[in-house]
Amino acid sequence: MSSLDQIWLLFTFVLNFIAAEFGSVPSNTPVVLSQSTRAFRNIINQAPADKEKPFASITYTAVVRGKVALPCNIEPPTAGDEVVLVLWYKDDIPAPIFTLDARRGDLDRAPQSTLSDLGKRAFFNMANKPAFLQIDPVHENDAGEYRCRVDFKRARSINTVINLRVIVPSGEPVIVDEEGSSRLRGLVGPFNEGDPLVLVCQSEQGKPRPSVTWWKDYRLIDESYFYDAEDNLVKNVLEIEALTRDDLLSVIVCQASNNNITVPNPVSVTLDLNLKPLDVTIEHPPSHLSANQQVLLRCTSSGSRPAAKLSWWMNGRQLKPAREDEASLKSSSSVLMLTPSAEDNGKMISCRAENALIPGSALEHGLRLDVHYPPQASLELASYINPDDIREQMDIRLTCHVNANPQPANVTWLFEGDRLRTDLLPRVIQSSTGILIRRIQRVHRGRYMCQAENSQGRGTSNEIYLKLKFSPLCKSKQRLAYGVPSEGEVSVLCDVEADPDDLVYYWAFNSTVTGRVHNLSVADNTRNVYTYKVSNLQVSYGTLLCWAKNPIGLQRDPCRYRIVPAGPPDPLVNCTQTNATSSSITLKCYEGTWDGGLRPLSFYAQVYDVESGQMVANTSHHTSPENISISRLPTGSSFRVTVFAVNVKGVSAPHVIMAQTMRIAEKYIDHEVILDMNPILLGIAIAVPIASAIFFIALRTNCALKTLQVLSEDKVNVPRERDLDEEDQLKKLTDRDPGRRESIHTVPCQLRSPDIIPHLTPPQDHRRQRASLCGPHPESPSVHLYYTNIPAVPTVEYGVPSSSSSYNNYESPIYQRPMSLQRRQSLYYQKSMVDLHNAYLYDSPITTRRVSGSSNAYNTLPLRRELLKSEYYLELTDENVESSV
Repeated sequence: MSSLDQIWLLFTFVLNFIAAEFGSVPSNTPVVLSQSTRAFRNIINQAPADKEKPFASITYTAVVRGKVALPCNIEPPTAGDEVVLVLWYKDDIPAPIFTLDARRGDLDRAPQSTLSDLGKRAFFNMANKPAFLQIDPVHENDAGEYRCRVDFKRARSINTVINLRVIVPSGEPVIVDEEGSSRLRGLVGPFNEGDPLVLVCQSEQGKPRPSVTWWKDYRLIDESYFYDAEDNLVKNVLEIEALTRDDLLSVIVCQASNNNITVPNPVSVTLDLNLKPLDVTIEHPPSHLSANQQVLLRCTSSGSRPAAKLSWWMNGRQLKPAREDEASLKSSSSVLMLTPSAEDNGKMISCRAENALIPGSALEHGLRLDVHYPPQASLELASYINPDDIREQMDIRLTCHVNANPQPANVTWLFEGDRLRTDLLPRVIQSSTGILIRRIQRVHRGRYMCQAENSQGRGTSNEIYLKLKFSPLCKSKQRLAYGVPSEGEVSVLCDVEADPDDLVYYWAFNSTVTGRVHNLSVADNTRNVYTYKVSNLQVSYGTLLCWAKNPIGLQRDPCRYRIVPAGPPDPLVNCTQTNATSSSITLKCYEGTWDGGLRPLSFYAQVYDVESGQMVANTSHHTSPENISISRLPTGSSFRVTVFAVNVKGVSAPHVIMAQTMRIAEKYIDHEVILDMNPILLGIAIAVPIASAIFFIALRTNCALKTLQVLSEDKVNVPRERDLDEEDQLKKLTDRDPGRRESIHTVPCQLRSPDIIPHLTPPQDHRRQRASLCGPHPESPSVHLYYTNIPAVPTVEYGVPSSSSSYNNYESPIYQRPMSLQRRQSLYYQKSMVDLHNAYLYDSPITTRRVSGSSNAYNTLPLRRELLKSEYYLELTDENVESSV
């Protein structure tokens, strides 16, 4: 052998050794890829490879669904040479099954292509040395001879031949009975002790054919398998002549294997045997049980397999099946979850153990129950009493019957759910068995129960309601005050409680002026509603009295209902903005304490733009203040909203709330982005409003001080003279104080602030003289006083017109009642300026006011208005519609 051949054989040996060590990688299943030892020895003795097979053949073994790595040396034999092409062939297929073409580029980036049979299962790994073709997963048809051909740029091609052997593992074996009809797995049986047993284990044919063996406790007990050509199965039949107690719960394992690469798949059965029970016992029986409390009674039995059938019996009656558990070779147990009742006291309970497959094997153990239970109380009325005809002054007896184990320590009585106290409930005599009510009264009417208590708890009896017939009396929680306008009427409800409720009613009136009580006649005295009319303001207000009478008697104390003059309601309270869109806002308010004595109420809202001070919305006729919705508002603006409650007597003081609509973009802007501002810009944004507020407050304070000075100089006490006309009154006023007329025209213009009174423009067709409160400029936003030569205007009820044009021909309506200082405060929005303005008006001879403005204000407040002779009035406008009396 030449030195070249020796070098070649040595290189081949090293190559095959590396392939044997690194040629395969385990996949999902344990796979052992081994190089055939026989083939390895043949490699050494083989003659040098010819031109087609320069390398000797190597044998690899793989398992289906595993993976295999077929080595191929791609190292150039000489320095400076390069690989240009790697081809893999299989068997006699002329075309390569895998190609790595580096003729047009770098080897590391060379494209890899495979036949459709391999697809994505093949990958040529060049990072390893030697490189290898990995097939994952391996299919059965992958078995065969593989040849790797490596072409170099200058050196001759090198071929590596590998023989791949693929093993098809046998399937999981199956254990069946002797007839082969039932598949057995896990716990099988039960089989009677001493009976023979035949088990058959069979396996599908693998490649190569598997061996089937029986094992017990990791010990081979039968390896006599055979091939059944008819069923194409390999079988092994295990025969046991007689089963013993030692076979109980024993595990018999069958396994099939056809190689030493994969782990066999075993299948096992556990034998269950039928044995007689040897004993049965109720363990640790309690001395006593508690009624309605669950208790666990445990019964054990030994010597029976399968676990003895344990059943529970009470006085010959079988209970529902109990939960059986803790079965073992020596014993079995059953737990009864018993919830005894008081009726079970003294009964016998027993546990029975039986193997139903073995006749006459039943055993039984029993015990007598001692059940403790809370008192069972029942309450009954004395038999001589008719519960439907209990009247005052009768004697009533109630008896409490108690059944308990052990006997109760005491008995208590309940009245209306609370413990009966004889110090609070007079003429009640109680004992351990009953109570006696002497000369029953209304105070004794109600629900009675008795309670008894022992160590097990407390028992409450049934409820007996003593329904007492009694004469009428007034109900609590009813309306006791009614507001009535002048010349108006009101329906007063007399709500009484009586039994029986066959009632007649009597009415009377007690005047607060005369102090006399006048009986009132009614057409139907069975009705509990009286319609009261106010005809004389001096004597029509007072207290309305109501008596009711039933067959038991006449009501002792009458129901009293105050009839008071109706007035405007209290202002709304607790207003909040509950919703906002880009063009609407929703407010929620609550009514004040006093509704003025009149229903129903209407609710109004006026919306002013904060920046311009102009009214942008005026809504009305809201039936509830809890959902005031205002739409068609400017987008992204802030508003001052004034809300009122109105009845037919007037308007409440205003309640002001700040609100705003959303900007359209606010729906899409993240709040975190808004807050992420430059600190300098944020400081400026905060400082500018604060500085503006300080400047505004200082300016307003200065104006207020000047106004107080002027008003203090102009105060004149002039009596009211209703018999004079307006010109005489004005003349008297100016005669007493010549500067007075001028002062009427020169009230400081601070009152023109749109935060106090919005811009008011008097109608052009009023034929009267104007005395401006804010200087000589007729267009300036101000409040104007007028006096009129019209002697009188009759009372008119103005409703809500269909449009503002309905009032084009009307003079502005005049309010009848003079304004008090408190009521005038509802005309303005800010209290600091309200006090100044009211003080000026109140100290002058002007007793009633009128506000100038357009007639559109009539759309808002449907109120009674009347012009009185020789009085000044404040005319109502859209901007201060809240000035209604």
